[in-house]
Amino acid sequence: MIDFIDGRLKLWAEWASRRDDCGLGYVQSQLARLGEAAGGGKFAGLPHDVCVDDLHELQKIVAYLPFELHQAVWQCYMTHGTAMQHAEACGCGKTAYFNRLHRAHLLVMEALQVGVDEVPLLVIGRAALTASLLAGNAVARANLKKVLTI
Repeated sequence: MIDFIDGRLKLWAEWASRRDDCGLGYVQSQLARLGEAAGGGKFAGLPHDVCVDDLHELQKIVAYLPFELHQAVWQCYMTHGTAMQHAEACGCGKTAYFNRLHRAHLLVMEALQVGVDEVPLLVIGRAALTASLLAGNAVARANLKKVLTI
């Protein structure tokens, strides 16, 4: 596990799972958060060196990860439980789960350094997600909806 990436993904998970409904029941969408980023509003829970734009970039990177890696990242950062429970949810053993998580960290680190469009596996992931959406894949559509409304 790469500590810097782990820290950024923890911030991303906290940001992605927060509710901005002020108790009214209307959850703020990713599009509204983009407007928040453009308007200068900042989530109070972020450290001073983290920009909301960085979190949006992490959101895209995680969405474009290959399925097994995306699943490992989602289990690790967005759900509660032990490593063994996360591994079982991913359908693999604990060692394979940590290997997937480490490979995801490497891809996230590379994407942050050179850009999402320069990492071949993420380009393939984006193309696969787009193709699934165009083909009417309900699971892919639900995943994209989840990514956009978290």
